[in-house]
Amino acid sequence: MREKDLNFEDKLWKAADRLRKKIEVHEYKYVVLGLVFLRYLSFAFEERRKEIEEKELKNIPERLRADYLKDEDMYLSKGVLYVPEEAHWDYIKKNANQQNIGEIIDKAIETLEEKYPKQLKDVIPKDYLRVNLDHFDLADLINLFSDIDFGDGHLGKDIFGRVYEYFLGKFTEVEGKKGGEFYTPRSLTKLIVEILDVKEGRIFDPACGSGGFFVSALEKLQREGLDKEQLSIYGQESKEFVWKVCKMNLAIRNTEGDIRWGDSYHDDKFFDLRADYVVSNPPFNDSGWGRDRIKPDDPRFKYGLPPENNANFVWIQHFIYHLAPDGKAGFVMANGALSVGGQEGEIRKRIIEDDLVYGIVATPPKMFYTVSLPASLWFLRKSKPDHMKGKVLFIYAKKMFKPISRRQNIFTEEHIAKIVEKFRMFERGEPEEKINELGFAKVASIEDIAKNGYVLTPGRYVGIKQDEEDIPFEEKMSEYSRELAELFKQERELMEKINNVFKSLGWEIR
Repeated sequence: MREKDLNFEDKLWKAADRLRKKIEVHEYKYVVLGLVFLRYLSFAFEERRKEIEEKELKNIPERLRADYLKDEDMYLSKGVLYVPEEAHWDYIKKNANQQNIGEIIDKAIETLEEKYPKQLKDVIPKDYLRVNLDHFDLADLINLFSDIDFGDGHLGKDIFGRVYEYFLGKFTEVEGKKGGEFYTPRSLTKLIVEILDVKEGRIFDPACGSGGFFVSALEKLQREGLDKEQLSIYGQESKEFVWKVCKMNLAIRNTEGDIRWGDSYHDDKFFDLRADYVVSNPPFNDSGWGRDRIKPDDPRFKYGLPPENNANFVWIQHFIYHLAPDGKAGFVMANGALSVGGQEGEIRKRIIEDDLVYGIVATPPKMFYTVSLPASLWFLRKSKPDHMKGKVLFIYAKKMFKPISRRQNIFTEEHIAKIVEKFRMFERGEPEEKINELGFAKVASIEDIAKNGYVLTPGRYVGIKQDEEDIPFEEKMSEYSRELAELFKQERELMEKINNVFKSLGWEIR
């Protein structure tokens, strides 16, 4: 499997570039995603049919082989949707030059919706009759996408999340907007899922995006030979289009999940859910999140209501609230949450004193495709085993990465294995001197953390001198403000001295 970008991204953007005069660039993703979805379903279907022909048909009597190839369970049992002829890509391609190709595409989508209503109803963008593209334009797209090869290991690629992310980056470049929205890179979702050791139970992501954590969890179960039906999937997403992307990501794996569209801040769709695993990559440093709309008796904010200018500890408390008594949480968080003071610092202190934090991982820069924000991984447990009580494992992994492009780094399988093994040693109760590794890993007590002002920056504990990169943005700006204020003060004092000299000489300064 390629570690880098999908191998057909350039085709997607070239097509978008050609159609820019007819369709807004931010609308193009709706057209593309439906076609890529239809193309992918047929690709996976044909791949499975070929596998049946090469490996299984030889044991089937010849008179039964045609029916065997049409047996839907032979596909569904391998996580592949059975694609009827009128929804198959070959049928769409054969009719690409028809004037009613938009209607044919919409009909293909309707056929799939009727066949798989739980997974696909109202999920696939269905606007090919109404979109401002004629049948020549659609034919060009169909012919272009017919050449796409999704490659080996395509189920593990989070293809639709990656396509969405790619266009998000391109829209940012074209429209000059801040790239503050991103999906979670696969090496991070895999690391978090491995540390939590996701198996059976309930997994919940209240900011699920394209469903990357669910993809990694399902892949882990498959790798370990576990039945995916043992894992119940719950997710919430505030953006309708991204909610559809997540639903498609589950559908191509023939997996059902309860994925709901809504604002987790003020419309918690799973208020009564207590999950075994809470995973997430919420928006970083979200300001204007709507503090004034929180009800006074909201049970989520046991440790305090965060300020309006930053929602980091809104999310952290939301995760804690949704944990089952023995549940574990693993999530991505902006670095500022590790050391910010004031109201948020007090909330962090209370969470630490309640012994909910069991691990913090500092990640390298450039882990995200569209933004270079530094981040950390937090791991919480509602109830720790006795040997872990009062202790936190810190991992400094900032220097552990592999660059795959000028703007993106990843964790390799070896990096993930090394980090996970430190957590396993901690969970097994092995001696701290075996776990501790100067510059990389350290088990610290809550007393140690209290002495450090309840700051959770890993470098501080593993023996790394705090450098500029480890200082949160808020602290940098605060320091710059102090320095600027001091300069202004010195300037005023100097002007006063000059003024006094002129006055002593009887000169008037205007």
